[in-house]
Amino acid sequence: MLSVPGHVHWAHLEDGTAVLDLHTGQWHLFTGAGARIWDAITQHGDVEGLSEQLAIPAGHDPATDRDADRDAVATYVRRLQTMGLLTPADPPARTRRWWRR
Repeated sequence: MLSVPGHVHWAHLEDGTAVLDLHTGQWHLFTGAGARIWDAITQHGDVEGLSEQLAIPAGHDPATDRDADRDAVATYVRRLQTMGLLTPADPPARTRRWWRR
């Protein structure tokens, strides 16, 4: 699972998604597949099944280009992580129950 760190803010635009990194002061504009990848992560925390959804409109055959499409999405996500725009999500904190001491 992935999450957006607190220093990163974003907004949906008519043609994509604008992302501001407050640590660097840089703006990023994601359009097309990049915006769809960002949306999948911010809404679901992962990109499971997204490569197949992106392949068809791009004219790729999901049966033959599956590995290449998955690699392309994974590479894009790693780049976002390298840029500091995404981080691994913290697991939910375990709470100690009163009956387990």
